[in-house]
Amino acid sequence: MASSRETEVQVSPATSSSSVKSHLFERSPSVSSTSTKEDRWPELLLARPHKFSYYSSKTRDPVVIERSNLVNISKLIVKELIEQSLRYGRMLDSDHLPLHHFFIVLEHVMRHGLKPKKGLLGPKKELWDILQMVEKYSPEAADITASVRDLPTVKTAMGRARAWLRLALMQKRLADYLRILLEHREDTLEEYFEPHALMLNEEAVIITGVLVGLNVVDCNLCVKEEDLDSQQGVIDFSLYLRGSNSSNDLTGNGNSGDAEPKQRHINTMLDQKNYIEELNRHLNATVANLQAKVESLTTTNALMKEDMAIAKNTMITLVEENNQLKHALETPADKTPSSDESLSIVTLLSRH
Repeated sequence: MASSRETEVQVSPATSSSSVKSHLFERSPSVSSTSTKEDRWPELLLARPHKFSYYSSKTRDPVVIERSNLVNISKLIVKELIEQSLRYGRMLDSDHLPLHHFFIVLEHVMRHGLKPKKGLLGPKKELWDILQMVEKYSPEAADITASVRDLPTVKTAMGRARAWLRLALMQKRLADYLRILLEHREDTLEEYFEPHALMLNEEAVIITGVLVGLNVVDCNLCVKEEDLDSQQGVIDFSLYLRGSNSSNDLTGNGNSGDAEPKQRHINTMLDQKNYIEELNRHLNATVANLQAKVESLTTTNALMKEDMAIAKNTMITLVEENNQLKHALETPADKTPSSDESLSIVTLLSRH
């Protein structure tokens, strides 16, 4: 029997399988060349490349990311609006930067996935057409819808939609109106939006819940003085990503002194002044409408009086003719009426 040193085989990386086999066969005469099993086992000494399996991770749908981004930025802006309104006790106006950003984001939310115009002659899908449907399910929306229709400074459908959203926010019913649209989505939304639109997915419910918090915010917006037909601008996201100091950056020029009681009192007085002016404008418009209605009713009343006078004269004439006919019929048969009476009777009968 050969020693262990004689049976050792030094295998180097450059050693081929044939040399290994021949060397082993020389040292082991009992190994048969026809043995398939022993012919294969030296191959185990050779290095084989490892097989790696690569797994591709499933990427998120870009549309889902868009909806998520809109929801997240809406939460940030609404949170900032509520905090500033409660902190400073002010009524927010059109110049308030976070409020301006809120309407930009809300417009993107409402128009996400809106169907484009089909063909040159096809009707264009507008957000204003959707908002007008709210008054069918909520009588409270009829007032702001009629006011937007009568706005002389707004010419485009998108401008009217922006004005409607501002009035709904001042009415503190924006979340309720959006919820009504979601409850009747089969009749109001599916015709105007693509299936992947935010308004047709679960993110719309989240947006509705976020908007409920705005019911504690008081706004004073004059839609007649704003240019709602043009583009509303862009959002500076860095204002909402600075951490705790973002509120100080968002307050704008002059708001640094709001902490002082005197400046706070001045701001409160200015807010009250703006509110009274806006209320006065609404009252003037209401008075003008009532005066027009009074003039119309006065004209109608005069015409009705004239018709009544004519009807009275006609009735008096008919009563006299009726009395004459009765008198003619009551004449005895043996009494022959005169020619004048006969002519009068014939005339009366011909009239009737």
